[in-house]
Amino acid sequence: MANTLSGKELLPDPVSLALCNVENGEQGWVVEAVARNAAVCPDCGIPSTARHSSYVRHLKDLPMQGIAVTIKLRVGRWRCRNSHCARKIFAERVPAVAAPHRQRTERMESIVHVVGRSLGGRPAERLMRRLGMGVSNDTTLRHLKRGAQIAYDKKLRVVGVDDWAWKKGQHYGTILVDLERRTVADLLPERSAQQVEDWFKQHPGVEIVSRDRFGLYAKAAQRGAPQAQQVADRFHLLVNLQEAVEHELSRQRRLLFFVDPSRSERTANAPLPTRRLPPQPNAERAAQYQDVVAERRALQQALFEEVHRLRQAGMNASQIIRETGISRKRVDKWLRLAELPERNKMEPKMNSPAFFRDYLARRWAAGCHHVKTLLAELRTRGYTGCFSVLAVSSRVGVPVGKVRYPHRSNEQQLAKRIASLLAITYHPVWPRRSC
Repeated sequence: MANTLSGKELLPDPVSLALCNVENGEQGWVVEAVARNAAVCPDCGIPSTARHSSYVRHLKDLPMQGIAVTIKLRVGRWRCRNSHCARKIFAERVPAVAAPHRQRTERMESIVHVVGRSLGGRPAERLMRRLGMGVSNDTTLRHLKRGAQIAYDKKLRVVGVDDWAWKKGQHYGTILVDLERRTVADLLPERSAQQVEDWFKQHPGVEIVSRDRFGLYAKAAQRGAPQAQQVADRFHLLVNLQEAVEHELSRQRRLLFFVDPSRSERTANAPLPTRRLPPQPNAERAAQYQDVVAERRALQQALFEEVHRLRQAGMNASQIIRETGISRKRVDKWLRLAELPERNKMEPKMNSPAFFRDYLARRWAAGCHHVKTLLAELRTRGYTGCFSVLAVSSRVGVPVGKVRYPHRSNEQQLAKRIASLLAITYHPVWPRRSC
């Protein structure tokens, strides 16, 4: 077996092509080849050896060592000798090399399809240029659309249905996916229950429908495919789980932090400096804050009762919105509730002195009123706030209020990271199957 590279190995189809020359030009490698000395008429299927003329096709092929390769393929025009055939002259076709009127070989077209389907338009263009295959984003998308025009004729058993955006935030359609083959089965122009119902009636073999918990698709699947079993979409279940866990952990941040006790004890036993700030409790400010909270709660309660009064008077949600000026989301939520719920009180974050109120109360009672000492001790316990916030809180006594701070530290995102780890995706439920 020879270890040298033969020029014929550069050809897409060495059987139907003959190599003439290989040269390195300004635009990359140029491979010159010719087709066979006979061709078959595409209409009657009779071979012909009567050459009429020839022409050259320039086809982009796979790169060689990152350098673009162009195939200059000379193919013939032939006369059909069948007197009963309507076509007198035909051009030679080389389907194993490239389709008619295409500017790329079939093996390069397959690479464009795979990369474009995985990355999209512009990312695929950047990657293809780096690999030595210059294909624009418009060409990539046009190639994908051309392949998508072929009707999906596979038998569908497990179908996923969801909405997708023609133009985000404005126009939405419906996408239906063959989950067994991981292939898009169809795209519907509108997010309509009637269109989805009609589509299911045209595919009576569907046995399982995977969807989100949006009622529109549930009713469409129930009417269009009553024999199918409806299951919740795994993606939306994981998203809902992550949001619920994050919401709950954000209220319990205090329990998510662990302190090194040895460092805290060493800092707590250090000698106290002489500078101190006397405690000046500000009870008047706290009472004023409570009055503001109570006033806002009373206003919300009055609006809540007004919404239910208008509902009992026969008004619908849209009329209530116009009457009260409240948002649609809040009106819909209040109409589902019998009484106004209490506002969730979030646990203080680690950039707020209120997060360490118990520790600060003990140190304050022990006589430590020096802000820099308290700041050094809190740093070892994970405090990420600044000196000025702690100083202001110390001047009014033990901090109990909520303090806002502009930056966000890594510790503040702990709840979100834990929720994300709990919702890590796993291997697909449906195994791969050959199409």
